[in-house]
Amino acid sequence: LEPAAASGLTLRLYGARPLHPNEAPDLWAVLRELAARAGLPAVPVLHYVPSGVVNAFATGTKHHAAIALTDGLLRSLTPRALTGVLGHEIAHIANEDLSVMGLADSISRLTHLLALLGQIMLLFSLPALLWGTVAIQWPAPLLLAVSPQLALLAQLGLSRVREFDADRLAAELTGDPQGLALAL
Repeated sequence: LEPAAASGLTLRLYGARPLHPNEAPDLWAVLRELAARAGLPAVPVLHYVPSGVVNAFATGTKHHAAIALTDGLLRSLTPRALTGVLGHEIAHIANEDLSVMGLADSISRLTHLLALLGQIMLLFSLPALLWGTVAIQWPAPLLLAVSPQLALLAQLGLSRVREFDADRLAAELTGDPQGLALAL
């Protein structure tokens, strides 16, 4: 999927709708300021998600990004904490985490698929193994068994690093590390 199509699909799946500047002028003012500080080529579009879950996420690319905020988040956080959350999501966009994590997810899924195909091939070669017509190097099945888990662990480790980097940049962009800490 093209990034813009994937972004639109993600927003539709969450039931998100654009949050117009006249609906939340203070949020939009903060968003514009943070986007400028981060050097983004375009201000992300704010979206409202009608959900009681406290959550926010960014989607898209640097040039066409969206930040979705749930109703639960908007109702439960102070303006200071919301600024920290917006800074965090802007940091993900500025650091191009959306693309990096998308690539990591694709590699993890491909690793899982290839390991599954290898396991199926191994299963079909069992008669040849039993007849002794084929020899097998035993580290290969072990690698087929553990490679999806290793890829997932690498993806999770990368995710943690990207989250910490987004927190650091959010603190720099907002000038208020406590604001982000209040949101957490």
